[in-house]
Amino acid sequence: MPMPSPLTLSFAILAAFLSTSRASTFQLSQDLSGNNFFQGFKFNESAIDFNNFGNVHFLSQSDAQAKNLSYVDSSGKVILRVDNTTNGVNDPTFGRDTIYLESNELMNIGSLLIFDADHIPFGCSVWPSLFTVCLVLFLHRVFSSFNLLPHITARSSVATGSEIDIIENVNLATDNRYSLHVGNDSCVQPTSVSSNQTATISTADGDISNCTVTPITGQNTVGCVSTETKTGSLGSAFASQGGGVYGMLWTTDGIAMWYFPRGSVPSDIGTSNSPDPTTWGKASAWYPASGCSPTAVFGPQIITLYIDICGAFAGESSVFSQTCGSVAPNCSSMVGDPANYNDAYWSINYLRVYTDGTSNASSTNGSGSGTGSGSGSGSGSGSSGSNSAIGLAGLKEFALVPTAIIFLGFLATL
Repeated sequence: MPMPSPLTLSFAILAAFLSTSRASTFQLSQDLSGNNFFQGFKFNESAIDFNNFGNVHFLSQSDAQAKNLSYVDSSGKVILRVDNTTNGVNDPTFGRDTIYLESNELMNIGSLLIFDADHIPFGCSVWPSLFTVCLVLFLHRVFSSFNLLPHITARSSVATGSEIDIIENVNLATDNRYSLHVGNDSCVQPTSVSSNQTATISTADGDISNCTVTPITGQNTVGCVSTETKTGSLGSAFASQGGGVYGMLWTTDGIAMWYFPRGSVPSDIGTSNSPDPTTWGKASAWYPASGCSPTAVFGPQIITLYIDICGAFAGESSVFSQTCGSVAPNCSSMVGDPANYNDAYWSINYLRVYTDGTSNASSTNGSGSGTGSGSGSGSGSGSSGSNSAIGLAGLKEFALVPTAIIFLGFLATL
């Protein structure tokens, strides 16, 4: 009998996904907003950005509050911002104070995350991200401190690592980038699913987009990226329309992500304790289980929210020049002037996590230590161009993939 075409298979996959989702009833698990928002997170305090070489200092909660970089405003919105008052001009080692949050509870498979914001950080040298990352990255430094890494098995989720980027881009880019980064050696996004998502697959090579992090062999540098096509997903356009909503659904059928401008948010978002993603239309980005197993590859995830400055993504010369070349000769020249960071802040209405009852939330049970992510980790000051010898491909590998994933992914090949 004739084999079904890739397009037929992709429609079958999507139909199965929608059928399963429709059978699931999501119940509110975490409601983080207003004064209780910070109860759901730890502040990842660090003085050096070991993973992404950013010109930053990630502050403790007490320091961030004292410097008015994290607070709830008079309208109940959560504000997380970069320091825009300290003058560091003519100081080549200057690092700007900023925020790095990690959730107290882990998000497990069978979860739906909804994030409603009025403003996403933007500006030349600014690198914001909302992402989830496997617990292995949180524990990586603990393992290495006790020389436990050699005992991690190649097949374990600890040896592979995983990350889901929901919101990420840099400088004055106007379109959001969704992506997966994993250490598993068999994770791809089939290009045949392009008809089942609205975003553009940006990293296709033949009939797949490779999500696997294998920088040692040079086979991947950015993960599997899909770029948003709806207008106003980032930057000043996002802010001027009153913001919008992002959603991420993680089930046994795959991982789906959506973006809705403020005027197009589905009626069950923000008004229902049991939203129904099957009524939302095509996802912006769709990663089916047939290409990347959401159970075997993705372990429990820490929700992470942060703002980096320069570093190996925003500060990489060819990336910086795309949107900021007419503003400054390089990224590091921006860091000292506080006026460059007036728009470098999150204004958040809420972050909610819903579960379908297939798994229970658990706690990370620890203080905020550096975890790493495709969106950065730790913090530090110094020139973002100090790693130019690595070359463009190498910089992008480090820009979008944490050192921990690279190292642990390599372990899995041993």
